[in-house]
Amino acid sequence: MLALCACSEDDKRNGPYPYPPKDPSKEYIEICDFENTFINFKTNDRLEYSVVDNPFKEEPNTSEKCGKVVSAGDMWELIWSEPVSKPFNFTEEGALFTVQIRSPKADAPIYFKLESSAGADAKEIVTVKSTVANQWETLEFDFTSWNLPDNVYDKIVMIFDAGVETEGGEEWFLDNIHQKVGEAVEPTPDPDPDSEYINYCNFENTFINFKTNDRLEYSIVDNPFKNGINTSKKCGKVVAAGDQWELIWSEPITSDYNTKFNFSKYGGLFTVKVYSPAADIPVYFKLESTAWAEAKELQNVKTTVANEWETLEFDFTSWNLPDETYDKVVIVFNAGVTTEGGEVFYFDDITGPNNKSESLMTRYENNPVLRYQGAPTWMCEHIANVAILPPNESPDGENWWMYARGSGYNAANVYHDQIGLFTQDAATFNPTGGWIANENNPIIPHGAPGTIDEDHLLDCAPVVGGDDNVYFYYHAKCGQSTNTLHSSLACRKSTDGGYTFGDPVKLLDGVGCSDAIYHNGKYYIYYGYGYGNDGHMKVDCAVTSDPMSFANAEITTVLWPGGGPANHDRLTVNGTRIFRLDGVNKWFMVYQSSTRYFDFPDRFHVAYSDDLLNWTKVDNTKPFFKRGDAKQWDQGGIWFGEVFEYNNMLYLYYEGWGCEGRVPDRDEVYFRDGHSSTGCASVSKDEFLEWCGLN
Repeated sequence: MLALCACSEDDKRNGPYPYPPKDPSKEYIEICDFENTFINFKTNDRLEYSVVDNPFKEEPNTSEKCGKVVSAGDMWELIWSEPVSKPFNFTEEGALFTVQIRSPKADAPIYFKLESSAGADAKEIVTVKSTVANQWETLEFDFTSWNLPDNVYDKIVMIFDAGVETEGGEEWFLDNIHQKVGEAVEPTPDPDPDSEYINYCNFENTFINFKTNDRLEYSIVDNPFKNGINTSKKCGKVVAAGDQWELIWSEPITSDYNTKFNFSKYGGLFTVKVYSPAADIPVYFKLESTAWAEAKELQNVKTTVANEWETLEFDFTSWNLPDETYDKVVIVFNAGVTTEGGEVFYFDDITGPNNKSESLMTRYENNPVLRYQGAPTWMCEHIANVAILPPNESPDGENWWMYARGSGYNAANVYHDQIGLFTQDAATFNPTGGWIANENNPIIPHGAPGTIDEDHLLDCAPVVGGDDNVYFYYHAKCGQSTNTLHSSLACRKSTDGGYTFGDPVKLLDGVGCSDAIYHNGKYYIYYGYGYGNDGHMKVDCAVTSDPMSFANAEITTVLWPGGGPANHDRLTVNGTRIFRLDGVNKWFMVYQSSTRYFDFPDRFHVAYSDDLLNWTKVDNTKPFFKRGDAKQWDQGGIWFGEVFEYNNMLYLYYEGWGCEGRVPDRDEVYFRDGHSSTGCASVSKDEFLEWCGLN
């Protein structure tokens, strides 16, 4: 794609654009004013960027030149800079950046990111929004509390209307990017895993994303009353419109540990600091659930003072609420009362019980076991979707085999997903590593132009058939070059023991692959199937005697969303992986699930079956496995839980998405700077069967 230069021909210079040292008479450093100081912005997106004459010379910006962005309507359009002349020194020059913006609308999210030529993790502020339309305003992006290192960050990225799709054509103007010293804020320490309570929202370092459908106004503001029990810099503000049941409601909460509340260990006490215009005002506090559990609300709390910060308590402890179920908050100020409107409420520091949860599986301490960093080019971006065949299931009947999807670049430097083979000698097998890559990897490269897998092969499901040939089922994708993306469940056949494979055969349009089992002369081929208009996913199974055709297959839905413990799988189930255990006359299925997303699951669960078609979900509220805590390499989503037995232990290989370090929102689907690696976890066979209730 073409990178468009951000400056006019008259203003182009060689090398980084210098900006002057701090003027002692000013409280800021002028980084870019598009007249005397410049940042060389570029874009790889469809939006248009240019430096233009300021068409709106009005306060607070009467300068001659400014930057102009014309949106193409895409969700994550951005402008990014080449390195500035010297990396930012936050200690001496401050970590507060200000930008003058003229937005076409109010309440538009504007992201500001710092990046590093040295390769440090990018840092992004995602909580700033425009407050007015068609008027210059100065927005602040304050990294002061982040304690960023000096002389490391040297690039700026800006995203206008971040995360929003439009019809395009909106015009944005920017000018006068300054760096200055912000108000020092002590960073919030990482939560203590043994602490009883977590501060879920202090509007500075931890946030609950509140919204409103009512006429009241909600915003995050500077705390106007820094006294008493609340001297923090920021707080929430609500201006009532006078209606009887005005409320603010949240998107699902998150913490460093979990996206749902847990009550069994530390109870159900929530507290909120409130600054009310009057005493004796009823404040309702409600818990809601993306798993569709019945909402629970406390209605007996009232303010006790006027014009003074106080802590209100909302105690659900005696309600015995289930764990891993509730994940949203609703607050109603002056509940049930009609007024003339205009009353102002401030609130801050929403605390609740520590929601750290324990999974049945224990992570391997040196995860990930398969890494993209330093990997060959074909798998230098992601390495995931593994399928492991023990010696009794492998093509040679002697060694451990593992097929895996690698994501990277071919000889022409074009991005593809392709399949590699890795093996281990059975005599020296190590369940947490030691895999030897086949010298011909990727052994199943992307297909030729015009084929169903010309772009990508994902989601490995190999099986040795009744004819001793290896059948490799997978998710095929094509049409990337022509912008006509198409997916299908496909199969390739190997007649040389799983080393080379024939041409792809399409089995079913529009679906991906989960697993394949050969049993009693039949092939059981599992795949995820999206349905409905609200992002539901179920699992179907095609049973056939012909491994290369579904023409005479019997297709059955074997797993529906919903009904798992705490309804954790309400929206989607997918990624099923089937396994057996020695001495146990059951089939087991690991599946991924979510209450929120079509394809960004945070949890694995298990079902079991006698016949591969009728499955019972394990009735145990303790999660089988969940994504990693915040700042861990797998803090985003997890997929494709592959389980095998070795020495009376169960080992789980899984795909984890993320990166190490803090990210703005780990619940953002495929958040920026993330990669997929493969992790490992384990549990004893006895513990697993006890958890299943089958011991």
